[in-house]
Amino acid sequence: MKKLLVVLLMGAFLLGSAQGLVFAEAVGVTEPVTITFWHARGSSVDAEWLEKSINEFNATNNLGITVEGVYQGYFSDVQSKTLAAIAAGDPPILAEISCTAIPLLATQDLLVDLSPYVQRDGFELSNIVEAVSDYMYYNGQIVTMPYTRGTAIMYYNKDMYAEVGLDRAPATLEELNHYAKLIYENSNGAVKGVGYTIEANYYQHYLVQSLNGVGILDADGNGASCLEDGSLLRFLSDWYEWTEEGWCAIPALSSASSVVQENFNNGSLAAFVSSSNRATTILNNAKANGIDLGMSYTVGYGGYSAPIGGGSLGIISRDNSDLEIAAAWEFIKFLMTDAQVAGNHVATGVLPVTYSSIETDVIQECWAENEGYRISYQQLDFASEIAFSPHVSEWSSIVKSAMSQLIQGRNITPEEVVENLKAEAALVF
Repeated sequence: MKKLLVVLLMGAFLLGSAQGLVFAEAVGVTEPVTITFWHARGSSVDAEWLEKSINEFNATNNLGITVEGVYQGYFSDVQSKTLAAIAAGDPPILAEISCTAIPLLATQDLLVDLSPYVQRDGFELSNIVEAVSDYMYYNGQIVTMPYTRGTAIMYYNKDMYAEVGLDRAPATLEELNHYAKLIYENSNGAVKGVGYTIEANYYQHYLVQSLNGVGILDADGNGASCLEDGSLLRFLSDWYEWTEEGWCAIPALSSASSVVQENFNNGSLAAFVSSSNRATTILNNAKANGIDLGMSYTVGYGGYSAPIGGGSLGIISRDNSDLEIAAAWEFIKFLMTDAQVAGNHVATGVLPVTYSSIETDVIQECWAENEGYRISYQQLDFASEIAFSPHVSEWSSIVKSAMSQLIQGRNITPEEVVENLKAEAALVF
């Protein structure tokens, strides 16, 4: 389906070229200009790579463009701050936008259509990895380019799992849970076998998807059949039971991702699921703590299952000049070159988003030395992404809050959570 969409878009470009009617003119950069780029790349390796990219672009572009990167916190912070800045009439030119925020901005006509620039410059859409192209398009327009996209990885302590008889990565959720429970029991409760943070549209999405084929949001983006088919109730009941038994860690109330990694590094957690975007940081920390780190495919009920998430590059249309928009496109093109895509992947763990970058020596040598980075890309074959929908941001937030009430608050039953969500769904969809 995505390949067909690319073909149709390219056909539209050709028609537009012939008739001169389809696209507005893509203006060029005619004078020096400074643009702001709001992003969520706050970890040391992410920040270092982005700073290097910005400095290289600023030093080498011959158009007088200066990019100023501004760290705005997590993706949710970028989203809320960008919306607030748009309302105030002072938005950034370019933003790293999470997949849940893209539909929200696109449906409000707040993202620049990149189609004229793609057409003018002969940018090869077919070179973009198909699995990460869903959130590029809206209403016949190209509204984003993939940048910090990622899949989830199972990070595990090889020695701990080998001690209970598993000398390879688990192949199903059932197998993972079996050995996670053994680790907990053999340590007299000192070591949790596995842990998940709460990110409903990502970590929990893929586990529910392994039960019902769609996750927490239907493929058309207009409903949540998981509330009716028993899949969400099954998962919530299981997850609650795992944490009640003790071998599955309850996520911390704040800074949950950091706490999970700290517990893994200090030996009180044997495995956890986190984004491939954090692979380099997690690998470096494991080495520093003498941990033989395993990185493997994530697993769902009955087999492999993985989510796709992360961020994309979008140019804000409101209150930005044609000159600024043209300059932002030049920076996007730079970030999509093979050298930048490959370097970004190797330095941080984010997915390589173009086919040509995968053929570079940089990536091939990385994959030969570090299987985990290769796995993050290969599992795109069975990974899924929450549906593009104007409801995705609101619904993900509602489900996350409900899951937090159950798993962290522990003052409600799984059945009550589902019934409450049914009432919420009636208002959302």
